[in-house]
Amino acid sequence: MRLIHITDPHLSSLEFCRFSRLRGKRRSGFLSWRRKRRHEHRPEILEHLTRRLLEDRPDQVLLTGDLVHIGLEREISEVADWLRRVGPPERVCLVPGNHDLYAGDSLAHLRRYWSDYLPPFDRFADPHDGYPYCRDRGPVRLIGLNSSVPTPVFSARGRIGEAQAGALPRLLDPARFNVLLIHHPPFPGMTTRRKALGDDRRLARTLSGLPVDLVLHGHVHRNRRHAFGEARVFSTSSASSRRDASYRVFDVSGGDGSWVVKMQLRTLDSADDPSFEIADREEWRVERPVMNRPVT
Repeated sequence: MRLIHITDPHLSSLEFCRFSRLRGKRRSGFLSWRRKRRHEHRPEILEHLTRRLLEDRPDQVLLTGDLVHIGLEREISEVADWLRRVGPPERVCLVPGNHDLYAGDSLAHLRRYWSDYLPPFDRFADPHDGYPYCRDRGPVRLIGLNSSVPTPVFSARGRIGEAQAGALPRLLDPARFNVLLIHHPPFPGMTTRRKALGDDRRLARTLSGLPVDLVLHGHVHRNRRHAFGEARVFSTSSASSRRDASYRVFDVSGGDGSWVVKMQLRTLDSADDPSFEIADREEWRVERPVMNRPVT
């Protein structure tokens, strides 16, 4: 089972925007794009990465958010074409980022244009409704959390809430290799307070001692690794960064409580050279006693 993690492509353009028509937090977000982000996040680099990713033939693409900049309808509608190119809904696991749910009206746009890539929901105005969602592929269970909610100006914090945290224990299957997807760094001490998950301690308490094997997140635009108990935690740099655009490949094999994982981090060689070099690699084994299940 080949899993490929990409995150934070920020692939939309705001050239169509008029600053005078923006309100609230979107004004500061537009200025950030105008001064910095449009130079850092380059469509031609994302194009190179997308082609290379598809050449690597993933079984599942794991996309941990921030596809756009300020959550406008036009941005979100334009991104839908790229999503379909990356893969059909059954082969793409998507959780939104804080830039996707940038303002109060962003959720409605996501559910209109990305509906095939989002879980079913009952409460239209609740960004957490439908999460966590669960998908089984071979020996792997993929669990998506939504940590993103609209926040005040200059805040990029996240929150999962009590309901999502409470649902996790029954979704983690000890007979499968469990992968958790979330946009924000999931545990305490992984980023600054302004960008942190507001209830990261609750998530850590919830997951302590449970069969979590791999946690993938974005938000920080850096290639990093951490550990949480027996689980490995990885963030991946922005998929469109002219500095170090990256994606991670995880090949997972095995079953019945024993899995082998091979990870490769593939990073842009330079902005002038569209090749992606292997910047890091790791192989490890996960062993977990699994009780026999009753025959049904």
